[in-house]
Amino acid sequence: MKKILIVEDNKLMAEILAQVIRRCESCEIVKVNNINSAQRLLISASYQLDGIFLDLNIEKPLDGLELLKYIKQHLPEMPTAVITSESQAEVVKQVLALNPHDYLIKPISTQKVQRSLSKFEVAKASAAQAE
Repeated sequence: MKKILIVEDNKLMAEILAQVIRRCESCEIVKVNNINSAQRLLISASYQLDGIFLDLNIEKPLDGLELLKYIKQHLPEMPTAVITSESQAEVVKQVLALNPHDYLIKPISTQKVQRSLSKFEVAKASAAQAE
């Protein structure tokens, strides 16, 4: 069974996203609400994830960027979708420079989440072929 991590400080948003993901695909959902918890989980080699949905503004504005940098540095093959209400060109540029697999602007929809999950599958398959 696939495991998807949701990094979101708003419990209601995290639950809505989890429900939408479950509608798209049968998988285990793990939710954390802060950067430290997310990093501890990512460091744990025993915990295999198939993708991450990352809120850009977790605890303070744009702190999700630091976590995305961490993911790209330590787990470069990890499929990651950034979720945000930020649509300012400078913010979008900063995020896209880190090359996430997807960038979703709130409000989220089933179609957007399905697109991200499809991109996760393609990324995982490409990584497996490269090994």
